[in-house]
Amino acid sequence: MGFSVMSKKLPTIWKAEPHTIAKIELLSAYLKAWFSILGTKPPRRNAELLYVDGFAGPGEYTNHPTGSPIVAVEAATSALNTHEARWRAGDIHCAFVELDAARMENLERKLKSVSFHPRVHPSTYTTSFVNGLDAIKTARPSPFSRAEPLFVFIDPFGATGAPFTAVADILRSRTSEVLINLDADGIARIFRAGDDANRGVLLTEIFGGTSWRESPSFDADFDVQCRQVLDLYKRRLRSLPGIGYVFAFEMRGKLDSINYFLVFASGHPLGLEKMKEAMKSIDQGGAYAFCDADVGQSLLFRFDDPAEFARRLFERHKGKRVPYEELRDYALNDTPFANPKRMLKWIEENDLIESVELLPGKTRCRGTFSEDAVNAVVFRQGAIHAQG
Repeated sequence: MGFSVMSKKLPTIWKAEPHTIAKIELLSAYLKAWFSILGTKPPRRNAELLYVDGFAGPGEYTNHPTGSPIVAVEAATSALNTHEARWRAGDIHCAFVELDAARMENLERKLKSVSFHPRVHPSTYTTSFVNGLDAIKTARPSPFSRAEPLFVFIDPFGATGAPFTAVADILRSRTSEVLINLDADGIARIFRAGDDANRGVLLTEIFGGTSWRESPSFDADFDVQCRQVLDLYKRRLRSLPGIGYVFAFEMRGKLDSINYFLVFASGHPLGLEKMKEAMKSIDQGGAYAFCDADVGQSLLFRFDDPAEFARRLFERHKGKRVPYEELRDYALNDTPFANPKRMLKWIEENDLIESVELLPGKTRCRGTFSEDAVNAVVFRQGAIHAQG
């Protein structure tokens, strides 16, 4: 992918690549959880839920019947039907932004063919992502100003179109989350293009400032440079007030080729926990491998194999007493796993834990690390000798 406006090269409806279908399945799985949890346990009774698709597209593909807008209204309908007796939130609003008029016309036609719950309210905006956000904030200001649930899917063609200032504005609320398709490849190409290609203006828009001047180095290997771009973007997200949970999934095809990075950001650990569960759910067939996308390396992982990340957790914390909450946050932000339990089990099995402090009145069996029982873990000082 380059940094040109790729949408101009595609027809109104196009063929979805396997990674696109996987992305839609991931979004569907996450939204089912998001609507269900916040619908039954909203921050306040009757709080409305708002989902925004910033680059909605036509709603379908030539080889796949549903795009992201359709799976969103279907997930909302499923949550309302399933939890109707326990529903405590208000209505669900789904806002779809798409600049291309022909694609929007197709999407609107597609939405009319879908049956959805009467409390699900789709709306469309034929405009740019930024202008669409402004219009949505005018129409539905509460999720942007009153900490009502807001989830925004940002899936542009190429590197530009979603300025960091817009992302930061979305994440200003403590109950907002974003899932961003980050074109690190395209951004790295902008770095390499030189000032004649308007590099400074574009990169300042993408990163919301001039921090990009510090990284990446122009003589780095291109794959490394892509990961440096990703690392810089994640650091920018983590610099936002209240955003403590940021994770990037690198999605690879069967031939081990990078497709793209999906970057998730939230202020609540449950959001990232459920996003990882959604990612795990779409890997059942083994069609994709996912990795943690660290700078300078690509460590593929299996969701059922904690050993490598258990070693990392131990090396980071050896000789220390670490509260369970800190271990949970480390697991969420720096490993594929939703919690540290299986990594801690591996560490204990290899005799690398000095002691486990329990909460008052709690007990545990060896190898178990329930957040309801464990207060802190004291790690041994020393080296790992296990080969498991």
